[in-house]
Amino acid sequence: MSYDQLVEPTDDGMTEEEREARREAIERDRQAAEERRRAQEDQARVEREAQEADDASRPYPERLTEQRCMTCHAANDFDKEQRSWPGWAFTVWRMELAYGADLEAGEWRVISDHLAEEHAAPPVRAAAVWAALGMGPMVTVALIWFIRHRRRNAP
Repeated sequence: MSYDQLVEPTDDGMTEEEREARREAIERDRQAAEERRRAQEDQARVEREAQEADDASRPYPERLTEQRCMTCHAANDFDKEQRSWPGWAFTVWRMELAYGADLEAGEWRVISDHLAEEHAAPPVRAAAVWAALGMGPMVTVALIWFIRHRRRNAP
């Protein structure tokens, strides 16, 4: 109903009974609109409570990852990536340091564990990453030994 129809009827050509009937019709329309508004609010509340219950039933790592990561990323962004745990840990660390991801102490580990479990790299790739991480210190020690050995034996 438009605003003009809700304005108090002032037409001098109307009888008192017509004015009263008009007032009652306006009041019924106002009450119906108020009931529709309340019904919409109740429906929104029910939907919000159902969403909250659904959220509460999901595992904490999943909820935390969504809460912290979905502010910038879409849910399907992670489906494109497959990384081992060190890859996800480095990614989460990079997001925190370089892009200002809001993480509290220890949350990076929960998120990294969840992402490594849900979006894991194929076993061969994961083994290669872990082998490279394990080889890093050995290569460094061997390089230092080689440099020192050459300096001692230099003419």
